[in-house]
Amino acid sequence: MDGWVMGLALKMQENVIDANNTKKPGNDNNAYGLKTVKNSLKVSVDTNHDSGEYGEFQIRRAVKFIQRTLDYKEAIYSHSIPADKTKAGPLCMHQYNCIFGMTRIPRPECDELRQTALSVNSHTVIVVVDDQIYSVDVYDSAGRRKHDGDLEAELGAVVADVTYRRIHGDLDPAVTVLTAGHRDCWSDAYAILEQDPENSATLSAIQNSLFAVSLDTTYSSPAESINAQQLNVKCHGTRPGHNRWYDKCASYVFDRNGAAGYLGEHSPCDALIPAIMLEEVAKNVAKQSIMQGAPSESTPGYTPQIQRLRFANVDPKVVALIEQAEAEVAQTARNSVSCQIRFEGYGSSWIKRVAKISPDAFVQMALQLTYYRIHGELAPVYETASTRQFLHGRTETVRSLTSEAADFVEVMESGASSAADKYDALVKAAAKHQTLLREASAGEGVDRHILGLRMAYRRLEPLPGESPMTDGEKHAIEEFFNDAVLAKSTTFQLSTSGLFPAYYLMHTGFGCVVPERAYGINYIIEAGRIKFGVEGKTKTFGKGTDVQLFEVALCKALSELKLLCGESNGIQVGDYSRL
Repeated sequence: MDGWVMGLALKMQENVIDANNTKKPGNDNNAYGLKTVKNSLKVSVDTNHDSGEYGEFQIRRAVKFIQRTLDYKEAIYSHSIPADKTKAGPLCMHQYNCIFGMTRIPRPECDELRQTALSVNSHTVIVVVDDQIYSVDVYDSAGRRKHDGDLEAELGAVVADVTYRRIHGDLDPAVTVLTAGHRDCWSDAYAILEQDPENSATLSAIQNSLFAVSLDTTYSSPAESINAQQLNVKCHGTRPGHNRWYDKCASYVFDRNGAAGYLGEHSPCDALIPAIMLEEVAKNVAKQSIMQGAPSESTPGYTPQIQRLRFANVDPKVVALIEQAEAEVAQTARNSVSCQIRFEGYGSSWIKRVAKISPDAFVQMALQLTYYRIHGELAPVYETASTRQFLHGRTETVRSLTSEAADFVEVMESGASSAADKYDALVKAAAKHQTLLREASAGEGVDRHILGLRMAYRRLEPLPGESPMTDGEKHAIEEFFNDAVLAKSTTFQLSTSGLFPAYYLMHTGFGCVVPERAYGINYIIEAGRIKFGVEGKTKTFGKGTDVQLFEVALCKALSELKLLCGESNGIQVGDYSRL
């Protein structure tokens, strides 16, 4: 790099450092994230059933989840949750403070995250039923938690009120759908809604609630298994984008049969944080029985006091934007395909004992091998690394496609390679991957730094005493950011992230980040099995993406690697004496 270009790089770096020193920790990363993911909706639709009714078990189970979630919230703010730790030491717990009372606000160009002392200490949750929104008090006027039976009465009253209004044609427009559509359209509608006092009050009440709860009339029969269930949770199986307020950081969904799901707005905190909460909440709910004919504890003579949050006198422009969002979300759903994979052949226990490889690195190599076998080429790979060992740390990118990983795929596909050659290539690729993961977690990755330089160039003013950039300097910087190699390497056709060994999280997932021949893959490596959530596009829209084939090829690759590692370490098929 010549001195002139190096000087430009240092100038941008100084801007990044100055911005970091003069703004509150954490704010910049959130703002950048909001700007870069404004239109990242990924939803799917499949065959689900709509009963048009709500159920007692559904309501009672929703209350159990509400109560156990409030337990967790109280534990966070009483500082009774032990600090998360890794081998590198304790981790920053700041993100736990970003789950409750947090709402994403649509704004032109860049959204806003809003959380206030009022919203964090709120006594309410919002309940969404048939796109109608209600505020429900979960604490009484003295600040005491309400009994289960009292909250069941509240949710029952909400359902009864919506049912009555549906029959009499008294439902408000489905403003909820706007939270699923294009953010700029939603910001236009939001600006109009804010001008009406009643609508503005509704928006404020939503923002000042702890979290959202959606009650659906749709359900998935057991024969359709987890795939239909997760599709229903994400976007309301029969009406994509409806009956959700996607802008709340935390949202629960309960279908007609009581199946529970969770939607997380990713901007305020990483998926790992609510996942840890959900595993604990679900574990505690599982300990509680719900018996028909055995009423929950309640306050004698309790009378529900539901509060309907109205979107009344909605401007025709907003109605048109709702219709536009409905069409957009429906098309997004039609273009999307997702599935849940439960590989029961083995899990982390076998990988560590027999393969003698890091389970995460092992899965990463299996994913790359699978992609190559389907598409005949290697894919740029993104894996999430946590940087929570630093104050307000979020994530860094692990660029899992390395020379060693490419060599592993090549050796696996070579007919001339022996089992020893293949296993040796796997071990080397996994070791390189672990090195990159440690470096990224220690803040030694490149992608967040490049993001900071990009934002410094585009958004920050010159430092005091610094002259504005010349046209020649701007041209050189644009050449760097538009470099073909940089663009290709950041077109992550495999976007991946692993969670901890979660038993109660039945399925997880997120969307691919580019449409063509790309997959979004979340995975959970348990001791005896591996769970994957995979999202991609249809073969036509995705120009060759094939989620169903990916499932078959991945399971085949995992089975093949089991035989390979067993043979290489002297373990025969069916010999369990050394496991």
